[in-house]
Amino acid sequence: MNYLQHFDSEKIIEACIAGAGDFGRGMLRQARQMRNLSARIAVDVTAEIAAQALQRSGVPSDQIMVCQTKSEATSAWDKGFFIATGSLESVCHLPFDVVVESTGIPDIGARHAEIALQTGKHVGIATKETESVVGPYLTHLAERNDLLFTPLDGDQPSLLIGLVTWAETLGFEIVAAGKSSEYDFIWDEQEKVVWCNGIRYEASDLERFWALPDNQEVSAVAARSEVLSAIPQISVPDLCEMTNVANATGLVPDRPDFHAMVLRTHEVPTLLDHERFGGVLQGSGRLEVFNCLRRPDEVSFAGGVFVILRCEDSDSWELLRNKGHVLSRSGNSAMVYLPRHLLGLEAPISLLDAVLNKLPSGGGSAVWPHVDLVARANQDFASSQLLEMRGHHRHIEGLRPEIHQGAPLSHSSPVPFYLLPGAKIVRPIKAGKLITLADVDLPESHLHRLRLTQDAMFFNDTSSIMEHSQKETS
Repeated sequence: MNYLQHFDSEKIIEACIAGAGDFGRGMLRQARQMRNLSARIAVDVTAEIAAQALQRSGVPSDQIMVCQTKSEATSAWDKGFFIATGSLESVCHLPFDVVVESTGIPDIGARHAEIALQTGKHVGIATKETESVVGPYLTHLAERNDLLFTPLDGDQPSLLIGLVTWAETLGFEIVAAGKSSEYDFIWDEQEKVVWCNGIRYEASDLERFWALPDNQEVSAVAARSEVLSAIPQISVPDLCEMTNVANATGLVPDRPDFHAMVLRTHEVPTLLDHERFGGVLQGSGRLEVFNCLRRPDEVSFAGGVFVILRCEDSDSWELLRNKGHVLSRSGNSAMVYLPRHLLGLEAPISLLDAVLNKLPSGGGSAVWPHVDLVARANQDFASSQLLEMRGHHRHIEGLRPEIHQGAPLSHSSPVPFYLLPGAKIVRPIKAGKLITLADVDLPESHLHRLRLTQDAMFFNDTSSIMEHSQKETS
């Protein structure tokens, strides 16, 4: 595709960046290099922090106005200033086109998205945590208002949806699709250690499982994963992103906790194939995450996305194998992949498509709550304990993420993972149990309110369910 032709327009898209951390700041900087995109508004916890983000993205201080009120924001906009504010409400009356929600905080993401859609703005969502709980509702709310709620290129869900739909357009059978985990496992053969996310792990036995013997691939990979068991091999963000892809595409995990194997890049199509072809999968259309094992001088796959395709034409695929494409040992499947995601630096592509072409980077009207990201206790919990979200990876101590079939909130159904921060345990929970609504007292939040609205939209609306069933059947 010729992007210059695809986005051939004189219109300047105006964007508001809500959450000016690493992702949002990348967009602020990239917009300054683009002809069709302007990002003059930054929103963060305080207006002062937002101003610092604008400065770090290259905006001169004398071009930034710190605004606390709507009138101050209007004055700054009319004078051509960049606007720094601590409140999205103080700027949503301005004539910009799209809000980029990149705070990474589930409840704030829900509030910002709702405000934006209610005031006639498109929403580009980088806060995957919000999307995993109420993405289907916000997608359809936007559609009803002739707007878009869309994931953004630069994050794996959008890039993977693009790769999956590319393969579907070409008529390929999709055996599996997914991403590598965020951090590669880097093998230092001399020191007999593996480095991951800057941390050194002893791995003296790894050499035995570096190469996989023929017809023993599955057992060898299991042994390899055991050798490296001190390194986390699945994370909440990985499964959160796969939840959003599942709801956009209908692809589902092979098992709720994923296989999450430690694989070298060329091994991926061999292991992520049907069992009868030497892999681990029960069938096609599966979502998966793997951990990329490599030497320091090998190309990284950290956070990249892939699809595993069925090789129907053996002659063509053998030709492609000879050109360096990655095929399984059996020759029955092949991997096509993008070994990168560029965060806010490439996300503007999705903004251009949303505003200029009214095209989402996600599933659009096809989005449906097929699955939920939920939590299983991996320790005992006592009554009155509070669940707290922590760290860059937004994890909750003592809980393991899993993906299960989507269901409305009820006492017996698992609670979506990102409704649990701030929840109070109301009865003892044993390790190994899924956390249900009967186990916790959820705090009041925008996210909780929107989830109840989503449940009513998709699970109580008989006509909507019948329409979806007919689409599935056809």
